[in-house]
Amino acid sequence: MNKPSILICTVGTSLFQPNLEALKKGLSNDGIKPEYRPLAEAYQRGDWPGVAKALRPLPASDRVCGAEINSIASLLEKEYIPADCGLFFLHSSTDKGRDIAAILKDYYLNKGHALVETVEVEDLQDEDPKRFRTKGLRNLARNVCRIVRERSAAACAINATGGYKAQIAVAVLLGQALGIPVFYKHELFSEIIAFPPLPVAFDFEVWMRASGMLYDLERTSDPVPASTYAEEWQETYESLVERVPIDGQDYLELSPVGQIFHETFRERFRTDRSQVLPPRRCKSIRPGWKKMPAGPGSTRKWKSS
Repeated sequence: MNKPSILICTVGTSLFQPNLEALKKGLSNDGIKPEYRPLAEAYQRGDWPGVAKALRPLPASDRVCGAEINSIASLLEKEYIPADCGLFFLHSSTDKGRDIAAILKDYYLNKGHALVETVEVEDLQDEDPKRFRTKGLRNLARNVCRIVRERSAAACAINATGGYKAQIAVAVLLGQALGIPVFYKHELFSEIIAFPPLPVAFDFEVWMRASGMLYDLERTSDPVPASTYAEEWQETYESLVERVPIDGQDYLELSPVGQIFHETFRERFRTDRSQVLPPRRCKSIRPGWKKMPAGPGSTRKWKSS
């Protein structure tokens, strides 16, 4: 397996809760190991650069370091990724998500990685489940596809260890659709596991038929009346949309699966359209006619021979 040069990591909150919260409680009763004290004190102060600094001396495999650092350490140990692999941290649209992503960026900046970037995924939050499902997971798919499009599928892999459990399902589906490996490490696993791309694919013909609807739904943030597509509707489209009842009528929004499906084939169509569309029709020349040079101000270009 070729080593990816870019690792796209989903970010969770295990570093804060339960890890650093437990250490902070240990400060009050002096029940904390000396090597963890600077980390707990920096966390208690809300000093995120201090937290990153205090994490560096600890073994990256220490569970206190959190899911993201643990899983990346396992990937490096197993040599699934190179030591200078570029890192993208995709985090939730929450204060904790932003803070942990900032700590991770600070932690990895001076460790020889080609690049370290954080990406906030809009609407990926836990206060509004409907917005999480209909918009947050779609935006996660959109951001992953953008990075893969910019860096190439051959260069990328996904580390789906951190974050909400639903992100794992989306990440695995993205891996299958885009043909890139997905990695995951459970907290009880001794090492990370890989979900290699399987020999399955989405149906391009379904995308060709549904592309008008998918472009419509992708461009708008508002639900679209289902009746708009009633005449062309096929049962295979159901997994691509979310049905939203409004005033007794069905409206449609793009589902996370639909977003992945659309992103996958939209890029493929853009790069391979010459192999999909018929060749342009060329102007034919009538037998016995030849092209003549047009004089100044003349519109006459053809002459019978």
